Amino acid sequence: MKTIKPTQVVATIQSRCQRRRNCQVPVTATDVYADAIARMCGEDVDLEPVKRGLIHLKRQKVISGRRLVTLLACHQREIRPE
Repeated sequence: MKTIKPTQVVATIQSRCQRRRNCQVPVTATDVYADAIARMCGEDVDLEPVKRGLIHLKRQKVISGRRLVTLLACHQREIRPE
C-alpha cells in the first residue's frame, strides 16, 4: 500500500474528485481581474492550486459548502509550519 504524506491528503482527495467528474479548473475572467487588482495594490494574493480546485468543485456542485470548509481547514493544517 502506498503511504501518503500528511501534506498530500487534501490534494489527493481533490484530484480524485476532479478525475471522477472529469472537470478541469478553468481560469475565469474574475480570476484575472482579481489578480490584476491585487497586483495594482501591491499585494501578492494567489490561491494555491489545491484551494482553486476545491473552490471549483464547489462551484460545479460536486462538493457541498460544508465539505469545502472542512477540506480547506484540513489543508490549512497540512501546510501550516510546525
